[in-house]
Amino acid sequence: MRVKDPSRTNSEKPKRSKRPNRPQDEDSSDDISGLTCQHVSQAVDVHHVKRAVAQSVWSICAECLKERRMSDGEPTAPSDIWLCLKCGSQGCSKNSEGQHSLKHFQTARAEPHCIVINLSTWIIWCYECDEELSTHCNKKVLAQIVDFLQKHGARAEPSSSKILRLREENSETSEILKGKNSGNGASIPVKGINNLGNTCFFNAVMQNLAQTHVLNELIYEMKEKGTKLKICHASDSQLDPLVVNLSSPGPLTSAMFLFLHSMREAGKGPLSPKVLFSQLCQKAPRFKGFQQQDSQELLHYLLDAIRIEETKRIQTAILKAFNNPTTKTADEETRRKVKAYGREGVKMNFIDRIFVGELTSTVMCEECENVLFFTVFPEVR
Repeated sequence: MRVKDPSRTNSEKPKRSKRPNRPQDEDSSDDISGLTCQHVSQAVDVHHVKRAVAQSVWSICAECLKERRMSDGEPTAPSDIWLCLKCGSQGCSKNSEGQHSLKHFQTARAEPHCIVINLSTWIIWCYECDEELSTHCNKKVLAQIVDFLQKHGARAEPSSSKILRLREENSETSEILKGKNSGNGASIPVKGINNLGNTCFFNAVMQNLAQTHVLNELIYEMKEKGTKLKICHASDSQLDPLVVNLSSPGPLTSAMFLFLHSMREAGKGPLSPKVLFSQLCQKAPRFKGFQQQDSQELLHYLLDAIRIEETKRIQTAILKAFNNPTTKTADEETRRKVKAYGREGVKMNFIDRIFVGELTSTVMCEECENVLFFTVFPEVR
């Protein structure tokens, strides 16, 4: 089927058949006269459009944003964006490279997604009729949805500010955060977890952690004995990067890895967290006794205990790289290097990389305008 380009409409009136004459009620939602589109009743859904618009970046092609498709470093021009009035999907026009609006319409579905609106000119187009629609000659729902979109567009945040971080982020980190580099390339299944006796608080935390893709990735990278860790000192250019060999993870970290690995494996039936819960109770005896506890408090103790194990693991590897010096045998230069690499190495444990942020406070003197930066690493929460 040949489809016209909706962005190139001419001034000629569209040739369309008039709606057959039929009695009109006073409460009818159709105008009494005029040309109509038979697809409006099925291809327009105000509720779905409002929900989709609230959750997406305004006037940006969703598929181009996923593919990082840019033109001269900028996203597709707002005048080229068409919004589906059935589901709220935003796609670029037929003139663009992606043609995602047209492809969205051509995708086979149970209900038609053929009516779109240009978010700059507010032209409404039906791909099935291959013609421009008028709000005056169709159901009032078109006028209502145009009014909503125009008001939303007037107060919407500029799209360029929202996608700025997408151009600045590291591509490798972005892949990990999206879970695309998972060990088997598949999504993590959802499994049930056995209740050991009033351990719902524990199970709730573990279900969330099991679906944290970046945690699965980093703990998988750090699980093996002999894993190499490269430590670079950003503030001291005189120190060369140091590669250390990590020992085996601590008992709680190993139990965590085995639990997450079991959650990823395909299989029926709930999973027992007994080994992991027992290891946690050894670190935090307050959770013994199978009493109801606070989930947030358990998460704090769990992450903090794993962080301590990983910190000791990294510090031990650094000392081993310098032949395990002591305060008596190490010279001043060796002590300086061990201390410098230790500060940087501790930050590289996977708990800090995921759950710990950096808080920076800036203080400036009003007289000399000298600026002091105070950086604080808050505890794991």
